[in-house]
Amino acid sequence: MQSSSIAADAPGSLPHSPAAAPSSHFHAAKINLPRFGMFTFLASEAMLFAGLICAYLVLRSSLGHNYRPEEAPMLPWKLTGINTIILLSSSFTCWLAERQVVRNIRPTLWLFATATLGAIFVSIQGVEWTNLYHEHMWFNKAGEGMPNGHVYSSVFFTLTGFHGAHVAIGVIMLFFCTAFSFFGKFSAHHHTLLECTSLYWHFVDVVWVILFFILYIV
Repeated sequence: MQSSSIAADAPGSLPHSPAAAPSSHFHAAKINLPRFGMFTFLASEAMLFAGLICAYLVLRSSLGHNYRPEEAPMLPWKLTGINTIILLSSSFTCWLAERQVVRNIRPTLWLFATATLGAIFVSIQGVEWTNLYHEHMWFNKAGEGMPNGHVYSSVFFTLTGFHGAHVAIGVIMLFFCTAFSFFGKFSAHHHTLLECTSLYWHFVDVVWVILFFILYIV
């Protein structure tokens, strides 16, 4: 019994001390749950917008030249083009805010600029909707000579309205981030709210570029 004990402790034998346990340096990578949740939410939103856009493309393809009635007013693509530039500019100011907070600088000014540009976008879209309404284009009609419902106007207002609602929500989130930044709630290591809001804002900007192209240009 003694010899076996000595053999177990001899050089070259495997140690039985706690040091033989796996190193404590190997830890599972930490997951940023808010960021993961935002990516999951944006994935579901992407599928939702993809369904709406695909439905629009299928309807437009099936109706062919009859998709847009002759009585329908022309869409203000120039005004909307300027509005698109405004929204894309807000994405740039949002990126500048992200850059500043990483450097531990309060991004209050850039966040306020981003929220303001987003509010301008929603306001201009409201003006566009009002003008189209006065030109007898609404959800249930596509022009003065078409008092009944038409797929052209219904799809247009559904797509732009659904996206406009997302932009309005993003503007509210950005104003919240502006207030948080003003009171010094963000730092280089604690700005999850700003990070998730930025992801959301860049997403709605990309979606609008697609909508602008298929609704106003093509």
